[in-house]
Amino acid sequence: MININVNKLNPLEFSVHHKLSKMIKINDKIKILEAADECDVSPSKVSKLVRKLGFENFKQYKQFFSGQEIMPETQDNSTELERLKSFIESFDYELVDQFLTIFKKFSRIVLFGLGPSFICVEYLAYKLALISEKNIFAAQSEMYAQHLVNEDTLLIIFSVTGKFTSFENLLHDVKSRGAETLLILEEYNNSLNGEIDNIFYLTNSTQNENLLPFEKTRTVFFIFIEEIIAKLMSERHTNPQ
Repeated sequence: MININVNKLNPLEFSVHHKLSKMIKINDKIKILEAADECDVSPSKVSKLVRKLGFENFKQYKQFFSGQEIMPETQDNSTELERLKSFIESFDYELVDQFLTIFKKFSRIVLFGLGPSFICVEYLAYKLALISEKNIFAAQSEMYAQHLVNEDTLLIIFSVTGKFTSFENLLHDVKSRGAETLLILEEYNNSLNGEIDNIFYLTNSTQNENLLPFEKTRTVFFIFIEEIIAKLMSERHTNPQ
């Protein structure tokens, strides 16, 4: 069921919706990136707009305003590739900005991950060491991570689900040393303890529930990492000093 109520939109959203609905009647094949560019907004703004209007995604929005039958997105047809496509189309660049705002406060960064997530952490550490003047460390041992932190440290933990292991002891220890913590999760998890200063959820979707945490892909992490690095490099070129 779709309940379209334009009264829920703010003036900017209403203006974008007005333009989009007209565009789609002319070209129902338009991609979300093209549509966002035509409306001078980000793709994430378009994605949030269509969801606010009651649609699951931009594809459904296009189907409705071009007069086509709306095809529901079923779980059976939702492959990992489709999930990643949806993530890219609705990528929230504000989360990149929020990450960098926190990141820039500290001179010492400790990146922590387990299993395949540690590979993501190593990659991010390598990239950050090339383009930042901060002290960057990667760890997959809680004891080593605890040894690295001080009061000017940001501990960043990458975890797909946050359920594979408890980070309670690690978080408690680094907090007692005056460090700040940031947990980056792919999937939403509301069972986490309150010792975490900042939590980022990269998606509101989940991977196949039959997969164990270490069997799940880390593609979303790598996309997020690349956007962080791209923003830092852009800032460096803009302000070379």
